[in-house]
Amino acid sequence: MVFKVEIERKKCTSCGNCVDECPEYFEIDEDGFSHLKGSERVGDNDELELEDGDCSIDAAMGCPVVCIHVYEDGEEIS
Repeated sequence: MVFKVEIERKKCTSCGNCVDECPEYFEIDEDGFSHLKGSERVGDNDELELEDGDCSIDAAMGCPVVCIHVYEDGEEIS
């Protein structure tokens, strides 16, 4: 299984819920917005492929502005 996590950074409100839920993958970047550690910047978004969706799903579910998306084998699951 392959998971892809994406952050729509322009929607981020810097609440920090993602960092609280999943500090392994999320941090607040220098510009004050959520950032996926080790990710690739695609346009204004961060994208990262993972073998395990684990806490990134919790981070997506805890995001009040729904700017974190998790895909499993190409299908959005959260």
